[in-house]
Amino acid sequence: MAVHSLRSGCFAIVLIFGIVTILAIAPLAYPGFFQTHSGFLPAFNTAHPADAPNWGRLADLVRGEGKLPYLLTWPFFKLSGSGVTAVKWGYGLAFLLGALGTYLWARRWLGVRGGLLAAVVYTTLPWHLSTVYVRGAYAEAWLWAWWPFILWAVDRLAHGGPGPRWARVAVGLLALGGTLWTQLGLAVVFFLGIMLAVNLWIWTRRWERIAWILIVLLFIAVGFLAQRPQARVPFADQFLYPFQLLSAGSRADGLSFQLGLAAVGLSTVAVVLKVAMGRHDLKTEERKEGEEAEAAFGRAFWSWVVVLAAIMLLTMPLTAPIWKAIGLDELVTTPWQLLALAGLPLAFLAGSIIRLDRRLGELPAWAGLTALVLLASTPALAPRFTRVDPGPEPVALFRPVGTGATSAGITLLEADIQSPTEITPTLTLTLTWQVTEPVTDDYTVFVHLLDASGDKVAQRDARPCSGDCPTNAWQPGQIVVDRHSLDLAALPGPAGPYRLALGLYLLDGGERAAVVGRDDQMVLIDVP
Repeated sequence: MAVHSLRSGCFAIVLIFGIVTILAIAPLAYPGFFQTHSGFLPAFNTAHPADAPNWGRLADLVRGEGKLPYLLTWPFFKLSGSGVTAVKWGYGLAFLLGALGTYLWARRWLGVRGGLLAAVVYTTLPWHLSTVYVRGAYAEAWLWAWWPFILWAVDRLAHGGPGPRWARVAVGLLALGGTLWTQLGLAVVFFLGIMLAVNLWIWTRRWERIAWILIVLLFIAVGFLAQRPQARVPFADQFLYPFQLLSAGSRADGLSFQLGLAAVGLSTVAVVLKVAMGRHDLKTEERKEGEEAEAAFGRAFWSWVVVLAAIMLLTMPLTAPIWKAIGLDELVTTPWQLLALAGLPLAFLAGSIIRLDRRLGELPAWAGLTALVLLASTPALAPRFTRVDPGPEPVALFRPVGTGATSAGITLLEADIQSPTEITPTLTLTLTWQVTEPVTDDYTVFVHLLDASGDKVAQRDARPCSGDCPTNAWQPGQIVVDRHSLDLAALPGPAGPYRLALGLYLLDGGERAAVVGRDDQMVLIDVP
């Protein structure tokens, strides 16, 4: 029996590290990097762990990212010398850990195949994939890895299981610390919602429930007492509407809020099966599984239904007064970030279909359900790639006019100079831009050629791409290649040494965008 259990466990782990995650991880093996809303900022933070996670962003203890995800992938940077490679390894590791943690947690409730189906759902949810391949939310991707291990540890502490108790405590504390050091605001929301719900069905003794409630209240207090800057986007403008949770359509920036039709469909079928079972005599099943176990599963099942419904409602405008009344809008940047919490209930409910109908756990049916979930996720696995690699840091970071000390939303990734020759006395400057936040203004690029004494001897002022790609049309993560030429045929005197001064300004008023680390609002580049 023990040998059979060991074989089943090894087989399940092989599946997790193979079939379950191969589809989600596959884009990470493609050459280059994907054009996410956060751009190359995760790669820059990984290459500079001392400055992480605030490279190019204003420090925000609660809503911002924590340092831990970048410290975890810094060894990959040391081995590869590339921040891009290190971040891709980090995303892959987060996918693997999240799938493994979900399986370990769900297996006790749903069995081996139910746990595997839950792991498949959790890993390939469109919102999970969008977090990585569209938003590039590196810290949130690691939250998906920590949360299942917290639930597994709490579950094992309450109901026991194989292995020493200290190991469960250690895993729970490590996952708890990882969550808090990854993104404090969402960690507080997790404990406020998910852990309170878990508390209702797992802990049976009064002192245990009181202890967990006190822990949750402590985390809430930490979140509310921490100082934080003003949010970068208007919170009230970020609520969703019901159709967006099921629609495959995306915004102009490529972001879709779909929960996953396969996951929602399986969860709906599970609810129908559970209701139908409740209307029949279950004495036979109760004799097989025990009344207490069946009752515990019933409490867990309906608790996750309530949690999922609450998460969906909190992303909609009708709950705006609730957010404001209890101060939850101070913990996250946008209400739709709560969709990260929906992965756990969706995985549990979708995997429950195996327990509720044993025939679906047989190999042909189970394989079909798994394939359905995997195939349904493929539209979310088409990221935009770029072969641009700016190295450990960009040429410059620009802060748009009027943003003060807020994040630098415009990144100059590369600046390539083609020097003039006697045959072609033209200097060509190729600028590679990327924005990590929408730009509201239409900027003009200035390029000044300075001689050895700092005097301007030539210049060109033009909108990017000669006006064909204005900055207010750039989408977050988009790579923009912008070329500027200076005719130096009439340039008097010797041919150097010269430097280029470049920057951004508004044509109306002449205000220049600030350059991070410089007071003169320009970038200086030596001409070879």
